Formats: sequence, C-alpha cells, structure tokens
Amino acid sequence: MSNAQLWAALQQSAMVGSDRLAVPPALASGVDPSASGSQQAVQAALQPRTDVAGDSPAQQLLRASAVAAVFERAGWQPGAQVRLTAPLAVPAAAPAESRTAPADARLHTLMGDVLKDGPFELQASMLRTLDQAGQRLPHDLLVPALEQGRQSVELRQWLAPVLGERGRWLGALNPQWGYASGVEETADPELVWQEGSVEQRVALLRSERATDAAKARTRLEGSLKELGAKERLPLVQALAVGLGMDDEPLLEKLLSDRSKEIRENAAQMLSCLPDSAHSQRVMGWMQSMLQQDDKGQWIVEPPEEGLKEWERDGITLKPDAYHRGGKKAWLLEQMVQLTPVSFWTRALGLTPLEVMEWSRRSDWKSSLRQGWVQALQYQLDVEWIDAAQTMGRDMRHDALLPALMARLSREERESRWIAQFERDRHKLIDAIEGMSQSLGGAELLSPALSARLTEALHVAVGGKQITGNWHSYRADQALLSCARMLDVTALERFAELWRKPSVLDAQPEPEPEPQTEPAAAAVTATAAATPAAVAAPASIPLTPQQQARLERSRVRPWDEERMRGHLERIVDLRLGLHQAFVALRGPA
Repeated sequence: MSNAQLWAALQQSAMVGSDRLAVPPALASGVDPSASGSQQAVQAALQPRTDVAGDSPAQQLLRASAVAAVFERAGWQPGAQVRLTAPLAVPAAAPAESRTAPADARLHTLMGDVLKDGPFELQASMLRTLDQAGQRLPHDLLVPALEQGRQSVELRQWLAPVLGERGRWLGALNPQWGYASGVEETADPELVWQEGSVEQRVALLRSERATDAAKARTRLEGSLKELGAKERLPLVQALAVGLGMDDEPLLEKLLSDRSKEIRENAAQMLSCLPDSAHSQRVMGWMQSMLQQDDKGQWIVEPPEEGLKEWERDGITLKPDAYHRGGKKAWLLEQMVQLTPVSFWTRALGLTPLEVMEWSRRSDWKSSLRQGWVQALQYQLDVEWIDAAQTMGRDMRHDALLPALMARLSREERESRWIAQFERDRHKLIDAIEGMSQSLGGAELLSPALSARLTEALHVAVGGKQITGNWHSYRADQALLSCARMLDVTALERFAELWRKPSVLDAQPEPEPEPQTEPAAAAVTATAAATPAAVAAPASIPLTPQQQARLERSRVRPWDEERMRGHLERIVDLRLGLHQAFVALRGPA
C-alpha cells in the first residue's frame, strides 16, 4: 500500500465513522515488518492498547491519523502542486542586523506571551515601545510576530520597524509574510522607493510630506503610471500629510483615475481645500439646493436626478444596494460629504452648533448629518467636531463619531472626556467606550486623566453603592478597556478595585438581636397561622434565566473568575513590560 493509499484509507474511515467503515485489514491486522517505517508506525497506532481505558476503533483511528499527519508534514517535498519550473535555489543569507535585541530573558517571555494571546492594544503598545528604545524583536519571536501581522493589517505599522533584517528576509521567503519584505532599514531613500515594500514607501512618502511636500509629490507623480491600484491607493492617501493648494493639479488629475477608491480619496482631499476648483463647483451645486421659505427659514431640497458632470467630482448617481433612503437622500448625502464644512456657516449665517440644530428640523436631517460626519473624517474643524458630538443616537453616526475625536490633539480630546464624565457620572461606561474607540492602537491616556478615571471607577463601583449598571457585558468590556488604555502609573490603583476588599466586603455582618420570649412566640404563632402565605414564594422555582440574573445582580464584574483572570493578566503583563523596558533604557 502506497503512502497516498494509506492516507486516503484513513480519511475515508474518519469521514463516515470507524464504526461504519473500518480501515483496511492490511493496516489493522498487525505490524508488517516488511512495510516502510512510516507505515509500520501507523499500523502500530491502529493496534488496541491495553493501557488505555476504553480504547475504541475511533480512538485508534485518531491515533493513527496523528502519526500519519506528522510523517506527511515531515516528508512533504515541493513538486507538481507548486508547479516548479526549476530547482529551488538556496536563499541568500539574511543581512546583518542594524539593531540589537533585548537580552533580558524575562522580557523575552513577556513579549512572547503578548504576541501569542494579545490583546491587540498591548501588542501595539509593546512594539511601539520596543521601537522607541531602538531595539528589534529577538529572532525566536519573529515567526509568531509575522503570523500576528498576517492576521492583523492594523498591527503592521508597529510591527514593521522592529522586525529587523531577518524579519524582512523571512518576509521575502514566505508569500504569506510578504507584507514584511523590503529593503534594509538603513537603505538610501531612493532604494527604498524603488525596491522597498509598500509599507516602507508609504512611510518614506509621509515622512517627506512632513518636511518637503513638493519633493514627495513629485516622487509620487513620477511613479503613478507604473503602480497597480492596490499600491497606488495608500501612496495617494499619504498626500493628506501637508496637504495644500499646490497639490490641487495632481488631485484634479486623480479624479479621472481608473480606480474608484483613488477617485473618491482625491475628491475628499480636494474638499479640504475650499479654494480648489472642485470645492467651488460642489459648493455651487449645494447652494442651488438651498432656498428660503415664506418665513425666511432656510430649507434644503435635493434634485430628483443628479447631473452627469457630478460623477467626475466623486458623486455616484446610482444609489448603492445598501443605501436605505431614496435617490434624493443618496445624492444629498454625497454632496454634503464633499462640501467644505465652512460653506454651511457662511451660507446659513449660523455657528456649527446652530447648523446642527437647524438640521434637526429638516426633512433631510439624516442625510445632512451623515454627510457632515463623513466630511469631518477628512476636514479638521474643532468647532464642527464638537457640534457633531451633540447629535442624537444614530447607529450610522455612532460608528464614525469616535474617529472624529481621534483627529483632535491629546489635550483637546481629554478635556472633552473629562467634561463628559464630570457632567454625567452615571454614564461612566459610555465615556470609557468613547475613549477606547477614539484611541489609536498604541495610544494610552495621560497620567492625569488615568488617575481621574481610576478614582471615578472607585467611586462608581468600589463604594457602598454602585453607580450605574455594572452588571453587563458592556461593563466588562469597559473595565478591560481601562486595563489596556490607562497609563501604567494608574494600574496598581486600578487593580485595587478587585485586589483589596471592597467597602461592602469589609462590613461585618450584624449579629442578630436576641428576641424576647413573647416576640418569638408571636413570630411562631404568625408562621403557624399563615403557613401557605409564608411558603408560597419558595414554592415558585426560578427559571435558569432568572437565576442567572439574580446571581449576576449580586456580584461585581471582577467577582466572576474569568473576568478577574482577564484583568489580572493584562495588568500584570503591562506592569512587567514597563519594568523590563525601564531596565532596558537604563538610568536617565
């Protein structure tokens, strides 16, 4: 029996069940000394074992399959299935490392734990700290790190700088890790642009845009024709750094690009330039939709059909399948999205907050507000971002509002968060959710805000009375978010929430007062007189859902063992990493 036949026999038996289709007798009857070593091992695994209680044909089949799988993986050779046209060449050796790796064994272990099980925010923060220390990942952590990058596109921006030369070398050898390939870290910028990975070229372009926007624009413009759409898109998006009127000619040209995504990005960037010809055209169309009624109130009335010329400027005339409104709503939302927000305050003579209130009375409120929120993803206007936060709850808006806060500076964001949970202390969970969603993957709260938030948690959950609903999935996620985003200086105080006995736990149970004989007799008499009334509540069993709800109402979130374990792990890992990185940097 060939190895292929052996593997097929095991698969067929496993698929229909060993009780319905036994493996061929040639395999199960015993070990054949004349067979190959690998087949003898499979035959041995199929034999009943007296040292295994209840050893069944199914267990024997699984045991044999495990043995066969090991041999299959160990003996695999690339052949026809990968369509080799020539023998595989021995790859060149990896270049010498330009960075050193931490030598601390404890730090190695901690980093391995974080790479293996996350959470994502801790992975990003760890990689950023490693990069800031000028270090790289140890070689034995490259494979799990590259695998994490394969699964998480968002993690790659922090992973790429610390992979080192061997990490990039491995990326070039494995197509699944191709995102990590590229030229050496110390390579000349021209070499990076010509031969580097997309991520390396984007990083170079963004860096040059911050210091010499014209040079970066010229570099990009000269290469656009040679690049595919997937490569061009992130490079074009890098133009948002240092965006100015000098970029208008290139962006106008990109409005006719063959890629829809690039056309849309070019239109959005032009909307950030109110003096651009594109913005002037869009504002003219938007102005034609505004009119005043008999009372002098401004109303908006979108057209039944869009103009053909709108398409080149980024407005799709046919609604997408997912759009719930009608065609007029579809056209209006897109037009608002591409209109500079400054147009509205000028055209209506209102502040951003007043414009938001004006939209509340409009028949097109949803389209207007969705368009503004989309526009603010590109256009940075603090007054408008504040006004957008006053909109009522709407699932379409809620997913985008945190991204608006992320565009503000750290000080601007945190002043608004502090005002929010000082104003609405009973909505602390909402405030934590907003903070978590607005922070980038590796960002943390400031020490000052972390301290205030930690004390607010102690007041809300650690006092005699719990403020708010802390017996829910949302509450669990809010606490886990705190464990991930609080500054390390606040972590020990945060952990006191569950590590130190709470005020409720510390209260001694009052001793029952001795009853006088007459009182005891009265209680006994009352119980005897109304046995049905006393026993009635106990005779009604609780449903499993009611019992679970009752138990949940009696505990704090961390009293659940699984939740407490998650909190402990994140806090311990963060404190351990902090101590190890402090030691790595040495005395200041």
